[in-house]
Amino acid sequence: MSKTSENADRGDASQPAAAPRRRVLAGARDRAASVTRRGQEWVERQDPGSPAGVVIGAWRRYQAVEGPLQSLLMTAYIVIAVLPALLVIDEYLDNNPSALSNHLIHHFGLSSTTGTLLHSVLVKTKHHQLMSALIAMAGALFFGLNFGRVLQLVYSRAWGISLSKRPSDTGRYALVLLGLYGLILLLLLQSTQLADHPSWAALTLSPGWIALLVLYFAWAPWLLTHRQIPIRNLLPGSALTALALVVLMIVSSFVLEYWINWYAGDYGGFGVVMAIFFWIGFASTITIAAASLSPALAQRRDLRSRRPADRR
Repeated sequence: MSKTSENADRGDASQPAAAPRRRVLAGARDRAASVTRRGQEWVERQDPGSPAGVVIGAWRRYQAVEGPLQSLLMTAYIVIAVLPALLVIDEYLDNNPSALSNHLIHHFGLSSTTGTLLHSVLVKTKHHQLMSALIAMAGALFFGLNFGRVLQLVYSRAWGISLSKRPSDTGRYALVLLGLYGLILLLLLQSTQLADHPSWAALTLSPGWIALLVLYFAWAPWLLTHRQIPIRNLLPGSALTALALVVLMIVSSFVLEYWINWYAGDYGGFGVVMAIFFWIGFASTITIAAASLSPALAQRRDLRSRRPADRR
């Protein structure tokens, strides 16, 4: 038998074997397309006033504002501008260079091993105190103002508001940043006053912190969006943000030690920085997600308020 006839026989034999595979792949693609189509139809059928509709609306807005990117930017600006300012503020509040790390160790109940790692990253000498303050101020001016810019972008996109650039926006960013520094200063003063008390003593102040954070996260976007969003519409999202951040602080008391040790086990002192960065990232993600949820909740409330009138 010639080689040509042998190859033809092999081709004829392979075709029946390949045909079932093609049919299986085609059937799998059709089923996947059908599932995707039914899922999309289900999403489109959801009432914006229903719980499922609220979640879907919030997710669409989270995608519209590029939630992961904005969370990363907010985290970076906090680490670059706010964290150095936190160290400087604590340096002037307490003459002990390790005061901040001691407060964190006491508040979160960290072990001696984890506390040593935290000391190695946060403790600094008292030499160059003026220089560190100047660096923190420069970081606040060049990077910290962008914290307000991120909030402005997120809320304006989530609510579908068109904002024109104004010279006064820089002042708004500065006010929002100063408000954040005020909250940090209050937290440091609380840590100083409760230094000799059990770590659970701070839990009694949680309702007060929730109230302060609700006010801050309602006032800041209201100011940054040129007062185009009524405070009433911002309160549900700000309440969710405040509650989630306080819960994150409470959860930190139980899991932060393991979180830091996990990163430090592979990366040493740099692992502590990574752990802090990602933990701040969780808080930033909460803030962006709650901002995306606010318009969906406001839409749900408006729909519910109109429906009784429509029935009449």
